[in-house]
Amino acid sequence: MASPEPRFDGAEVVELLAILADPATSYWLRDAIVSSCARDPFDAERDALALAALLTRRLDAIVARHFGTRPQA
Repeated sequence: MASPEPRFDGAEVVELLAILADPATSYWLRDAIVSSCARDPFDAERDALALAALLTRRLDAIVARHFGTRPQA
């Protein structure tokens, strides 16, 4: 079974282009956005959520070590 083709509505395209055009957007985020648009959207979302969870745990651990407390969610 072929993977679904990525489809974006006008608002999504405008939002993506605005983020990509923003000089404050990191190259890392730009690359992630471009590469995710070429992937199956379910796989891309699952991977992005897994990465976000890992980054959150890493940041929480760093803050806890620095301040001696766990941040409130």
